[in-house]
Amino acid sequence: MINRIMILIFAGFFIASLLSNCGTSRKEGEEGVSEEEAKQKELDEIEALLGITREESDTQKQEQKKGQDDDMLGLLKSDQVPLQEEEAAPKKPVSADTQKEITQLKSEVEKKNQLIADLQAQIRRQGDKIYELETQKQTARPYAAAGSVSDVPPGEYGDTYQQALDQFHSHDYKAALQMFESLLASDANNSLSDNAQYWIGECHYALRQYKKAIIDFEKVFTFPNSNKDDAAQFKLGLCYIRLGDNAKAREEFQRLIDVFPNSEYVRRAREHLTAL
Repeated sequence: MINRIMILIFAGFFIASLLSNCGTSRKEGEEGVSEEEAKQKELDEIEALLGITREESDTQKQEQKKGQDDDMLGLLKSDQVPLQEEEAAPKKPVSADTQKEITQLKSEVEKKNQLIADLQAQIRRQGDKIYELETQKQTARPYAAAGSVSDVPPGEYGDTYQQALDQFHSHDYKAALQMFESLLASDANNSLSDNAQYWIGECHYALRQYKKAIIDFEKVFTFPNSNKDDAAQFKLGLCYIRLGDNAKAREEFQRLIDVFPNSEYVRRAREHLTAL
């Protein structure tokens, strides 16, 4: 151990002397040797004196560099961990107060939509009433149109009624309408007059004049013992469907079921109620 210490002390004196001589040599201006080459030569002589080979020196430098690279990589990884954890972290749940506000807003929107729908339905009903009042002011229909039958002899009432039905089934609704109106104008108390009134409504319905058809079908109920009451009631529901008033249509179909439970139209009325 003492020998090793003596060697190190001797080496220290030798290195100091060597560095002093090298410095003096450089000061005297050694030609042909650069400063970097002189430093490398001094380093080689010191390593040789200490027993360190060139390969060991390079290995130590590489290990030192590798250690620095590992430290840098570790720092980069440590910076990435919080970011990954942040991305993987779940979103914060909506607070109870925020959820309550959202629910209240949805409820207000639904109420406003319902109010708009009610106002639209009210406007349609008012329009129907205005149209009905204007129609009731008319004292007579224009039965004497060109090509119509102004007076139908009592013995020909049935034949004219059948001819009007043929026109209707041939899709000549305007001609059929004129003939049915002429029959009704000639004799409102005939046994077929309620049927004529019903088919006037059918003609207006086929011509897509649904508001007129509603008035015509309601007039069927004014005839006593009419066999067209249930049919007229069913057609009222269809008219309101065509006008987009589903609430009124449901009301008319339900009235058919309540007032005419044995009618052949009850099944179809129930089908429409289910669809509405």
